[in-house]
Amino acid sequence: MTSINIIKISKSRPDRKIIAQATDILNGGGIVVAPTETRYGMLGRADDIKVLEKIYELKKRSLDLPSALFVHNRDEIFELGCECCLAETLAQKFLPGPLTLVLRDKSGLPKPVVIDGKIGIRYSSSAVIAKLMKKTEYNFSATSANLSGGKNLETIEEISRMFKDQVDLYLDGGHLNALPSTVVDCSDEKYKILRTGAFTREEIKKKIVRL
Repeated sequence: MTSINIIKISKSRPDRKIIAQATDILNGGGIVVAPTETRYGMLGRADDIKVLEKIYELKKRSLDLPSALFVHNRDEIFELGCECCLAETLAQKFLPGPLTLVLRDKSGLPKPVVIDGKIGIRYSSSAVIAKLMKKTEYNFSATSANLSGGKNLETIEEISRMFKDQVDLYLDGGHLNALPSTVVDCSDEKYKILRTGAFTREEIKKKIVRL
């Protein structure tokens, strides 16, 4: 029986050797579950459709549903998606942090990253995600480590019981139960809050300057 690969990691000061090990797995097309600033994410390189298909198969998620991407920095948000005043304001006020911006796509990436001409962007404030991004030139998936539509899983014990050795590495950052990222669609002239989470509807409205 294949063993399950679980390593403890500090969420605030992740060990560089552990980050290097996780990076090697991602580089090779593997899947890593890691702590974000909200919940655990299932990470895989977004430039490899076979990796994304495997993640979706594990999550039992339809390829017609989008997967957001983690980006390296603020500038990359608008390299992948079309810039607009609403999105720029939200990025300045809330990012890096638990906010997903849905923008008109200009990346040219295939489904499921781009659905109906739109792309979801996550610029995370997680130290673990930031360290991994610094070691990689590609973007990777920003999707929760659970079954699609299922309950949020808060510990590596729960997650590894569900996905077993189909995930190449689990980075255990302890119990995570923060609200998920708030998702705001800025692909049109008027914004739409698709999911409330870490940032409330009122916080989003307060920060937006209507043009």
